[in-house]
Amino acid sequence: MTSNYSYRNLDNGISLCREDALPLLLKATKLVFDCDGVIVSDFDSYREAIVRSVDYYFLKLLSLEGEERHLVTKEDVQRMKDTGAFNNDWKLTYAMIAYYLGLILRRLQGEVKAAESGDMTERSRTDLDSLLERLRSLSDRTKRLGVDIAYLEGMKSNLTSGLNQLLEAFAQKADLDILKEIGKILGLKAATLETMRSLCPFSIHGDDLLRRLFDEIYLGKVLYTKFTGKTPFFGFAEGLIDREERIPSMDTMERLKFMFGLFAMYSERPRNEGLYILQKHDLLEYFDRRATFFSEDIMRICKSDNPSVIWGKPNARAFVTLLDTFCEESDVTAYVGDTVSDALMIRNARNLTPRNQLFVGTLSSSPREKKLENRYMELGVELIVKDANLIPAAFDRIGK
Repeated sequence: MTSNYSYRNLDNGISLCREDALPLLLKATKLVFDCDGVIVSDFDSYREAIVRSVDYYFLKLLSLEGEERHLVTKEDVQRMKDTGAFNNDWKLTYAMIAYYLGLILRRLQGEVKAAESGDMTERSRTDLDSLLERLRSLSDRTKRLGVDIAYLEGMKSNLTSGLNQLLEAFAQKADLDILKEIGKILGLKAATLETMRSLCPFSIHGDDLLRRLFDEIYLGKVLYTKFTGKTPFFGFAEGLIDREERIPSMDTMERLKFMFGLFAMYSERPRNEGLYILQKHDLLEYFDRRATFFSEDIMRICKSDNPSVIWGKPNARAFVTLLDTFCEESDVTAYVGDTVSDALMIRNARNLTPRNQLFVGTLSSSPREKKLENRYMELGVELIVKDANLIPAAFDRIGK
């Protein structure tokens, strides 16, 4: 697609500014940061946790034959994020596991009995030992049919039921039901979808198989115990969270603080993880603590209006609440994010409030920088930078 907007090159093309947004960019007074991919790099942490969680489910829990890192690649993760529907990494992980699980059940056809009820009891959702026993039973039947990692990987490029069809289904549609869409793509019956739901129970609000697996991989057993107060089930010794490196230099943070004052943060990280990262990298002093919104805050605000609402980005309800907390009516706020979901959230926020808002899109989390840049331009993003370190220079050249 070709952008309908005209952009000016800054810094020999390292930064791009939308021409007609210049007057508003000059008036920017407040900065709100995303965390992952903007403040710290999540390429080897959250994104790696997605890859490892999918691998662990199929290689360890289902005991399929094959090699690691073939079912989901970092490129696949970026493509999913570029749809705008998968800002939340738990949700993205669930979609990938459910997709491959659907392929397995379709191959098994009538061999697998559907779950007795779609509404599983809390006990059955959290009884991991019982669930693992059921997965071992499924594994035996799967192996007899010769289904392995290579088979699943090959299906990923299938013309009618491959990953491309999944991406098309979710393009900019964060409110779609993951299982139903996968069911449509794979031609699965409702009973099979309930079986999938029972074999990989997932609730963003719960402590089920997927969240437990993902969080333990990401945090490691020490931090998992510290943050949740629970005994690790899987017991991964080393977590991935401490691989995260700060992206903006301290000089960049000082310059931006001089230009905009204290910052706000709007991130779908759990609060304890977000504060841990900010403290570890000596960044807490740069943020207004009243205006640090994490997953618990976002969920509480969005669910107060409608319990069934999709609360994560690009839903903008909680973001507008943050603006009301952080800004005066005269402020012009710029949100610094790194995904299509972030850009769509700001577009949605403009429909909810008359406040002046801008989006600064960074490219630092994407292995496909040019493609993400093009998507930003299609969406009319006001300022595009390689990473947060270029924001001060970009505003200097704009003339702020």
